[in-house]
Amino acid sequence: MRREEHVADGPRWRAILEARWRDRLQEVTELSLAYHVAVGDAPDGSADKRARQLVRRTVAARQRLADTEDALNRLAAGNFGECEQCGAPIPVVVLFAAPESRYCPDCGGAALRTDARERVH
Repeated sequence: MRREEHVADGPRWRAILEARWRDRLQEVTELSLAYHVAVGDAPDGSADKRARQLVRRTVAARQRLADTEDALNRLAAGNFGECEQCGAPIPVVVLFAAPESRYCPDCGGAALRTDARERVH
């Protein structure tokens, strides 16, 4: 798909990303509130395991929210749907599945392999 086709779909992508942003913000809010309730309900430390689980989930949700914000910024800058590594268009099927995608399948696969190797060493 040509870049111009992505730009022409800007309002549609903006609506999709803004809806995802609202959902993710709500998720972060709910997880944060659940954490504070869990910690407040068990001042003796018995909620430590539950609190740690909620913290991990909240951190992951915040990262997803940040990824969505980054995608909205790329849309505003005019480079939404372009691979950050090679500049090639990201296929629409990939964007529909994950509109926050930053890499084309070729570069994304290479990035995943690199990340996996770095975690092993």
